[in-house]
Amino acid sequence: MKYPILTKLVVTLSWTVSLSVSLQVPPKQPTTTTQSSSPLTCQQSQQQPHRQNCHLDLIDPVYTLLLCRHGDSIFNGGEPGTRETFTGWMDVPLSQKGIREAKETGRQVAKYDLTLDACFTSTLQRAQLTAHYCLWAVSEQQQQQLLQQPQTALGPRTLSSSYVQDYRLNERHYGALQGYVKADVEAGRYGHDPKLVQQWRRSWHTVPPLLNEDDPRRIRELRQFSNICGHADNVPRGESLEQVANTRIRPFLNEKVIPILKQAAAWTANQNNDNDNNNNNDNHLIPRNNATGLVVAHANSLRALMGVICEVQHDPVALKRLEALRLPTGVPLIIKFRQRHDGSFQACDLEGYPYDLYYVGTGQATPDLPVWPLASLPSKKVTHRLESTSKNALTEESPLVNTSQSITVPSSR
Repeated sequence: MKYPILTKLVVTLSWTVSLSVSLQVPPKQPTTTTQSSSPLTCQQSQQQPHRQNCHLDLIDPVYTLLLCRHGDSIFNGGEPGTRETFTGWMDVPLSQKGIREAKETGRQVAKYDLTLDACFTSTLQRAQLTAHYCLWAVSEQQQQQLLQQPQTALGPRTLSSSYVQDYRLNERHYGALQGYVKADVEAGRYGHDPKLVQQWRRSWHTVPPLLNEDDPRRIRELRQFSNICGHADNVPRGESLEQVANTRIRPFLNEKVIPILKQAAAWTANQNNDNDNNNNNDNHLIPRNNATGLVVAHANSLRALMGVICEVQHDPVALKRLEALRLPTGVPLIIKFRQRHDGSFQACDLEGYPYDLYYVGTGQATPDLPVWPLASLPSKKVTHRLESTSKNALTEESPLVNTSQSITVPSSR
């Protein structure tokens, strides 16, 4: 399905830090993985890593995903008179606060030098409306750019960007808890042990109580989602985070995200081929075949997506960090990765280098979850790849990361 706002989408502007983020200079790090009290931290030493044999592995595309949780909904308890509720697949609208957050999220995304090749969102209206405001802001920025700059020698981008709605990005299904106020459930009003409730909310493996087949909520959801999901069997009665990751997110990445972004990355690589052939400095090590997607979804489907890309099932430390992670509404994040030939995923730093290849044994402190707030990116002078008027017009790029800093996302309920 094509979305007209995204067609031939090119967004160019300066990289500027606008979000209040904790930045600290860490002590010298050992070679082992470091831990932090914050659930989402990237710590790097002051010395750039020595990346050996980089040219052997940079032929595969680097995929960038901007991860945006929807704005505050009427069940998020962000406004007076509302209470935080187990929402799951209940299709509730944004609150007035959420609409403001969605618009601000769009403005944040539009600030950065990014080419959005696709937008992926769920079938729930709170995510779709947030995606709409994001794309609207990006479209306005594009129109301003077109008015201010002449037609480039390369011309407009010919690859149409894609807009994808898919139930597999829906929020985790909270089963029999859906519609109940969280504070009431945690207080034992419905007979549940508070410790067990916390496991239902945070644990990767624990499944909440399932909806009965004759429950009115189940009957209503089957009517609403059976066709959207392709079959009634695809409408869950309750899910663990692990089930969301394995039955929904991983297939969605393989069947939708990767094919669309791979096509866009191939276009990028072809456009930059001449520039790479004429580049004689170290920039030839930086991968040029890349693509960017905007994912507007929900707290738990985004946590599951991070878990799949970071392959947390093989990393107990990263899994524990992911279970503790709380994603605030209206704060866009960024993650970069590659897909290995066996289908697994390989998390990358912000320059596109895989951590497990280029950081092991270098003295670098690799992050447990390599996900950053978009607004924490340092300022960066960029000449956009479509603004080149000659083969040598691309300017030398400064590092994307200030490697002497620790970037931390503040926790939010």
